[in-house]
Amino acid sequence: MKAFRIVLLGLAATLWTAPLASAAPWMTLTSTSIRDGQIIPARYGADDPKRACSPRNPAICPCPGQNVSPQLAWHDAPANTKSFAILMYDIDGQYGAGVSHWVAYNILPATTELKEGDGTAGKGFTGGAGTRGNANYTGPCPPQGDGPHHYLITVMALDLDPILAAGLTRDQFLSQTKGHLLTSATIGGLFARQYN
Repeated sequence: MKAFRIVLLGLAATLWTAPLASAAPWMTLTSTSIRDGQIIPARYGADDPKRACSPRNPAICPCPGQNVSPQLAWHDAPANTKSFAILMYDIDGQYGAGVSHWVAYNILPATTELKEGDGTAGKGFTGGAGTRGNANYTGPCPPQGDGPHHYLITVMALDLDPILAAGLTRDQFLSQTKGHLLTSATIGGLFARQYN
C-alpha cells in the first residue's frame, strides 16, 4: 500500500509539473535605449521647435529632444503570430485623457527588433495616426511645468496578416484588431521638459 501511494504521488507530481515544463515562455520586450521605469533620455524626446508651452499657454517652449525612436526587441512571441504592432501612449497627457505618440502595425512576423531610429524613419511598419496626426514616432514632450509623464510602449502579437490600411488611430487599430491580439509586452519610462 505504501509503495502504491508513492507511485500515485510521483504520477501526480509528474502531471502537475508537465504543463509547466512544456509551456512556452511569455513574450518579453527589452530596449537598449530605455530602462523600464526610469527617466527616458532626452535623445528620445520630441524635437519640435514650435511646440506651445501647454494647451493653456500658447507661448512657444521648444521641445528639448532629438526625436530618435528607441531600440526595441521582443522575444518568445506565440507560434501563430502573423504580425506585430507597437503602441506608445502617454497616460498622463491631456490632463489624464491620454496622448497617443505612436501607432505602428503590419510588422512582419519574422521581425524581432526595430533598431534605434527605425520608428522615426518609418522603417519596418505601417504608420497609423498619433494624436498629432503623426504616422511615425513622435517622442515625449509634456507641457512645460508638468511633472514627469508616464509613457508606455507596448508590442502586440496578432493573428492577423499584415494588411491593415495605413493611418489608423490608436482606437481604430484596437477596434479592428479586437479578438486578434495574442499577447503583448510593455516597457515604460518617465519624461518631463525639465526636472527640478
